[in-house]
Amino acid sequence: MKPTLHRSRRHGLALGTLTIGVLAIAAYAASNDPSFELSPTSDKPPPFDANGHDNSFLAAVQVPPDVNKVVRGEALPPRLLDLARKGGASSAVPDTGDPVKGTFSPVLDWPLIGIHAVLTPEGRVLSYGSDANGTQTGLFVYDVWDPELGLDAASHQLLPNTTNVDIFCSAQLLLPSGDVEIYGGDVTVSGRSTNAPNADVTLYRPIDDSLTRAGTMNRERWYATATTLPNGEVYIQGGTGGADYPEVRGTDGRFRLLTGAPTGNLASGYPRNFVNKDGKIFGIANKAMYEVDPNGAGTITARGSFPTDNIGGTSSAVMFAPDRILQVGGGIDRMAASRNASLIDIGTGLPKVTALPPMQYARHWGNATVMPDGRVFVSGGSAVNNVDDHVAYTSEIYDPRNNTWTLGATAKQMRLYHSTSLLLPDATILTMGGGAPGPQRNLNAEIYYPPYLFDAQGRRAQRPTILSAPMTVSVGQQIVVGTPQARSIGRVALIKAGSVTHSFDMDQRFLELPFSVFPGTLKVNFPAQAYQTPPGFYLLFVIDKKGVPSKAAMLRINPQ
Repeated sequence: MKPTLHRSRRHGLALGTLTIGVLAIAAYAASNDPSFELSPTSDKPPPFDANGHDNSFLAAVQVPPDVNKVVRGEALPPRLLDLARKGGASSAVPDTGDPVKGTFSPVLDWPLIGIHAVLTPEGRVLSYGSDANGTQTGLFVYDVWDPELGLDAASHQLLPNTTNVDIFCSAQLLLPSGDVEIYGGDVTVSGRSTNAPNADVTLYRPIDDSLTRAGTMNRERWYATATTLPNGEVYIQGGTGGADYPEVRGTDGRFRLLTGAPTGNLASGYPRNFVNKDGKIFGIANKAMYEVDPNGAGTITARGSFPTDNIGGTSSAVMFAPDRILQVGGGIDRMAASRNASLIDIGTGLPKVTALPPMQYARHWGNATVMPDGRVFVSGGSAVNNVDDHVAYTSEIYDPRNNTWTLGATAKQMRLYHSTSLLLPDATILTMGGGAPGPQRNLNAEIYYPPYLFDAQGRRAQRPTILSAPMTVSVGQQIVVGTPQARSIGRVALIKAGSVTHSFDMDQRFLELPFSVFPGTLKVNFPAQAYQTPPGFYLLFVIDKKGVPSKAAMLRINPQ
């Protein structure tokens, strides 16, 4: 029997009369059942299918509508609100917490679904991806949250997008200039999201919170990835409309299509791309591993096939040390996410993939975020792709030093497709979003307070402080960091400011810096290899011998 889709059965995910859920079912079924036929009402553009090479994106939207399941924040205690208003969000770290698992905050209101989140140079958070009701679109509004102003509505600016560019499911990156550049996105026509790509480049300027058009790419792109190169250029790959070739944004703002590096045979949905030791791009797209030389017209070289099932768009990956990538969860089975974790070493020529101990929870659409102590926090996801089935409310922490996983704190809200996780300068982690589509529209967020913020008795830990640090640094430079706790500092960590969407932080990377101790100061050495610190903004943490980090100093590593 051939199914027929009825317009009246589902409504509300997109702004038109035919929903994303219906489109997904039609597209998914058509790709898996040769006898399936579209009804006359299902002739709208299908949802994203990763160039036909990764069906996990189609499975994510093959869910019931979430239009009536808006979930907002809970009422916050007056004392907590008052503390945050007076001293910023970091002053709301609880007096007591779990020194092994960490602790989550109460559920906070958020003005939209934070499908995209970027940390700005002054420590604020730009987020976008839905309207104020949680409907899929980046056409109308974007939000800027200032943690220094607290946790309530007064700490947010919900601003109108006047560019007429729908930035939903775009790629976004914090440039060395301090501006956030956004590549591509969706197309909205007559108030209806069409699930079609655009070629627009949009620029957010933190200096005045403006969002303006900034040009066009050579290709339209929806679901692309952007990566900062060691010379300050930006490598952009994938997305509907741009699956055939990647392109490079030069430091002059012009775009160069890499016609010598065809990517049309790769999954085009947010490929997991990283800068390797040669200054080239190492990437993972579903099972395919590859290397792209972005110079000139570009070249591409196959680097083998990923050997285990923790792959695809629903997995998460992060560079937790130079040349070392952790990839977790995901998988091509929409009914059973992977628990597996892998180490990908890209520092020895051909990538070496090593199986790590598995996570306790299977996770489609989990988020992996590296912390100042070098451990990796993994949160969110579910065993069934974007369905309220075996939801992983409990987080997990991977420790590379002893190659072990431990359970973290348990969140109150599910974080599935379209959720995000972002490291903040106070060493806490913002987790938010999920939905559009999904089991619920999460117009809310939770802040994770990692275990290093609490002493062995569970009391708020005394933290080291950074009193002075330079605002800009060059590759290979030695800097002086002022801290009254200099003699108790055991580690200095550098983490690139995050830019996350769809379970992938496009620019986050961690490295530990060597240092020497002097009275009241540390002399900290930056690596001479430019590929280890692509230009842009970084969080510098000092960590005492008990493992407690300072609040970060934000600094810029200059382009060479």
